[in-house]
This record gives sequence, C-alpha cells and structure tokens, in this order.
Amino acid sequence: MMYFNSLTVRAGIAALTIAVITACGGGGGDSTPAPPPAPVVPQLNPLPSLPAVLNAMPVAVDAGPANTGYNVNRLYTSVTVCNEGSVTQCQTIDHVLVDTGSTGLRLLSAAMAPALDLGRLTASSGLTLLNCARFIDSSAVWGPVATADVWLGGMKAAGIPIQIYGDATYQSTAASCSPSASDVTTAADLGANGILGIGLFKEDCGTGCITQSFNGYYYTCKDATCSAVVGTTASLAQQVQNPVPRFATDNNGLVVDLPPVSPDGAISLNGSVIFGIGTQPNNQFTAGSVLTTDDEGYLATALAGKILRSSFIDTGSNGFFFDSDDSKTLPECLVYDGFYCPPTPVTVSATIEGANGVKVPVSFVVGDVASMLTTPPKSVLPALAGPFGNSDVFDWGLPFFYGRRVFIGIEGLTSPLGTGPLYGF
Repeated sequence: MMYFNSLTVRAGIAALTIAVITACGGGGGDSTPAPPPAPVVPQLNPLPSLPAVLNAMPVAVDAGPANTGYNVNRLYTSVTVCNEGSVTQCQTIDHVLVDTGSTGLRLLSAAMAPALDLGRLTASSGLTLLNCARFIDSSAVWGPVATADVWLGGMKAAGIPIQIYGDATYQSTAASCSPSASDVTTAADLGANGILGIGLFKEDCGTGCITQSFNGYYYTCKDATCSAVVGTTASLAQQVQNPVPRFATDNNGLVVDLPPVSPDGAISLNGSVIFGIGTQPNNQFTAGSVLTTDDEGYLATALAGKILRSSFIDTGSNGFFFDSDDSKTLPECLVYDGFYCPPTPVTVSATIEGANGVKVPVSFVVGDVASMLTTPPKSVLPALAGPFGNSDVFDWGLPFFYGRRVFIGIEGLTSPLGTGPLYGF
C-alpha cells in the first residue's frame, strides 16, 4: 500500500491481506486446557558469518512468523542489527517484510532483544524523535528513531536511523500519528517482525521535513514524560533511511530475483535480493526495458482504455490491486473482502509506461481466492488480485515479481540503466 501526508507522497507497503483462516478441531471430556507457553524473550547474538556472495540477500515467501495467521504473498528476509561499531551486541531478526514500496528499516519492539539498547535520536529540543508511517488500509506504525549498524546479507549500512514501532512507552501518543488509524503493534497485525523498505528513495520524507515541522512524518515529545507530542523538523541525516545507498559498495540500486511459480501456486518460494546494478557479475542488466518514474515514484498503467497515472511496483503488496469496471468478469468476493473472485480464471492485459515514454505490455491471470485456499495452505498465490479503491492507481504487487528479475534504481544514483528513480525488467 502507500502512505500519505500533505507534504509529500512516497510509496509504502500494502497491508492488504487475505482473511485469517482458522480451523476448529474436535474434542471432548472435562480436561483443563494447557496454559499457553511463556513468551520467548529475544536474545542477542554475535554477527553471523558473512555469506560467500556478499551482495546477495536470501529472501523467501512462506507462512510468516508463528501465530500470525494465513500470510500470503509476503516476501521475507532476516536482518541483523548491531549497536554502532559492535559485532557482538547484535540481533538477527527473522521474517522482516521486504518492501520495495517504502523507505527504511522499521522493527517491531517486541521482536527486539531488551539488551539491544540502540541509541535514540533526539529533536532540536533534546527530546525523543518519533516517526510516523501511515498506510492506505488505515494502519500505521509509530515509534522512536534509533541508530544502528544494519546488515543485509553481507552488506553493512553503518549507523543509520531506523524506526522502532510498537514501543509501549509511546503508545499513549500514537494517535498523533493518525487519529483514525489502527496501530500496528504486534507481529500478528502485520504478519511480520518488521518492514525493510528498500525502494526508490533514500529517506522516508526528504527535503520537505528539513524545514516544515507539521510534516506528518516526524514528531517529538512536549515534555520529559512524553504525555503529548508535537510535529518537528528532521534533517536528512536524522530521517529513517534506505540502507542500500549507505553501503560502501553495490549501493546504486538492487535486483529482486524470484523464480517463476505455477499458476496453481506453491507452499513456499526462495529467491534473492541482489545489491547494486552493473557493479558485479550477478547484477548485470542483460535484457529488458528501463522505465523511469516521476519524482514521487509513480508510473502509468494503460488498462481497459484508461490511463492509471498513479501506478507503482511494490513487493510489499500481496496481489495485483486495481479497480475494474467489469463486475461480471471480475466480481468482488462475497466472503474474502478486498479480493476478486471470478468464476473462472481471467487473463488481464495492461501496459506499464515510464515517465520516459517506454511502454511494456504485461499480462497476468486473476483467480478465485476461495479456490486458491488449500490444505496445506499455499503462501505463494500468483493469481491473487483485488480492487484498490482509487481508479487512478494500479498496484503491481508481489505476484508481478514472480519469474522476473526486477531492477530498482535509487533516486539520484547512476547505473548502466541511467539515473534513478527507475525500474528495469
């Protein structure tokens, strides 16, 4: 999905999720149910051994963290965060959502080891700097900004600002982020232990937040108890940052490399995110088209005689999301709200157009959600699609990436594909 404010628009994760599927088992007698297991307290670990290929990060589509429901088309990775300069005061956090539609690393407080005491940033007042990210499903993440060394695969982004959300210390002031939002404070709320935003942009807000205090992204406490907050400015160095441009090398973009998937789906899938474009043998662009975006990261999509000018490509969205005028061919589901349920699979043809005028035709299949739900459940569903709720938007979610090498060039950085923001596929 995307998150908005009045100052800027930058693409963000789409938390459009399939309904949680539960099952009831039979039983009898008067036995007392066993108490739930005690929660596991996250622990520190030393920095893991670096992989043989430093600029490649393993990713997977699977069922997600335990006890978080039926997660579909969610791309996960493991991220290691360390106290600045340390290789022993570290923690590796699994099932962090890989999101090419947002910017910055955002980690769930409950998933972090209490002993990992990352340094917190402060506003010009000297009080805690807080960050807000809002999403189109009316959810939001809210919490303090801290600095950490972030390791992705074998690549290190040293001392970058990240967000810690779901921190109970600040939940009383979360309404300042978005009064009508449903706060994301647990792994079950998102189906992940965090969000790794490695999209088109370097910072989550940009230059507007340097001078405007009412920017919708950054806040600070009014007093030492943080009983209330107020909007504040944040320099580029303080803003939550995309780790990739902060690498010492292989830092001009990335490649999402996922294998093809059977139309029937799969239980799980493994792939890679490769850092850099044209910097190593594994990140060369050998065939395809290059599409630049506008300054806000948007492309255009031609669909059924219409031009949808606020379109974007996003691993953080778990399906194809677009509005259809043909309710007979693509009826909305009666049970699974937010998705299409055609009686038979439907092939949809569209054309993606870059700001540079380059056009790429793309066809995909939309299936019936109910028929996709199987036992054991499949987490990889390439035919998942639904309405977006805005006739000017086409959200090319994770199924677009199946069977493609999608190159993402970061704003202002050059590669053999040109100067970002851009896509190549």
